Amino acid sequence: MDLKIIEWFQTIRHPILDWFFYVITYLGDQYFFIALAAILYWTYDKKFAHKFTLTFLLSVFVNTGLKQAFQRARPYTYDGIESVFAETQGYSFPSGHAQASGVIGFTAYERYRKTGYKLLKYFSIFILIMVPLSRVYLAQHFVTDVLVGLVLSLGIAYFVFRYAHLMGDREDLYTLALIPVLIVLMLFIPQHDLYIGAGGFMGFAGGYFLEKRYLQYEVKNTLLKQILKVLIGIAIAFGLKEGLKLIFPDTLFFDFLRYLMIGAWAAIGAPIVFKYVFKNNTQENLS
Repeated sequence: MDLKIIEWFQTIRHPILDWFFYVITYLGDQYFFIALAAILYWTYDKKFAHKFTLTFLLSVFVNTGLKQAFQRARPYTYDGIESVFAETQGYSFPSGHAQASGVIGFTAYERYRKTGYKLLKYFSIFILIMVPLSRVYLAQHFVTDVLVGLVLSLGIAYFVFRYAHLMGDREDLYTLALIPVLIVLMLFIPQHDLYIGAGGFMGFAGGYFLEKRYLQYEVKNTLLKQILKVLIGIAIAFGLKEGLKLIFPDTLFFDFLRYLMIGAWAAIGAPIVFKYVFKNNTQENLS
């Protein structure tokens, strides 16, 4: 049945649909998540951004473990199935993009419930439906891949958002406590997604602890300065991600180190720069 659905999508392919779903699928990509998490952390609410980031990274680790356990081939490896644009590497089950869209969609809907902004509700529905659909259309995943990924991410997001309050004001310490678990996993599972996820998590966890305990950067500012913070912060993060590729060897350890630096920059490096460059904070709450 899974393969039949992929074959049907192949029959309705059209250049306009190809590009439409190719663009949509990036809403579930790591680049979109990094940008969104950074914007929330730098301009909106650090504690909320921490919860969002923790949810996403836990989903990544679950996804990596299941992919290693099931090792399902992707649809385009089957006879008669053609990948739309670039082929996604790695195993198929469950879909990482679908899990990412689940976390982002759940978070957006949670904000809608708290704020009443209907745009968040519509965005949540859109990303929960269209990103998983794009993965099937592009022949990168089977329907069961995206359905299981979506259910997993919604369950993880519900659990974290429901019980995060139990951490009280010690969420930074609880996050640090997960690092030894990741180190053990890295020793036994030398897998690319795990290493970059663990690197980003450790960099962010350590940076978040230092920022909360010692820097206490105030996110509120004028709209112009908020925009400048985002542009500068993301530009440097992207520079670290791509620039360090030219310096570091192409190995798992250096991929881990690269994402460790990106996570640390987002959590503590950028706030240090923002605190001393954009000194004249206002009391305006831009949320």
